[in-house]
Amino acid sequence: MYWPLLIVGAFLTVAYVVIKIRHNQLMTSDAVFWFFFAVVLIVAALFPQLVFSLSDLLGIESPANFVFLCVLVVVVYRLLALSVEMARLRSKVTALAQDVALKDASNTSPSAKN
Repeated sequence: MYWPLLIVGAFLTVAYVVIKIRHNQLMTSDAVFWFFFAVVLIVAALFPQLVFSLSDLLGIESPANFVFLCVLVVVVYRLLALSVEMARLRSKVTALAQDVALKDASNTSPSAKN
């Protein structure tokens, strides 16, 4: 049975997130996602009949496959969201670096000394 592994994995995830928050290495908005993810894993482990019903409804042969598929979809979605955020931050850093470079260049120009 993989249900105990889900519970252990969920509690380890929560513990890891709490440690990262305490060391200021994780933002609260990201922590909410991981806490929600852990709660869903715990619910799936405590109520396996829900997972069995959903896997039957979707025509997935094994409830374990259904759980792993759901986890994979969530992780891929999170990776996509983080990639979009990283691209936005990269362009913001580039714009800020260009702005600082232009200000430094205007402060050191010969016309600025006169």
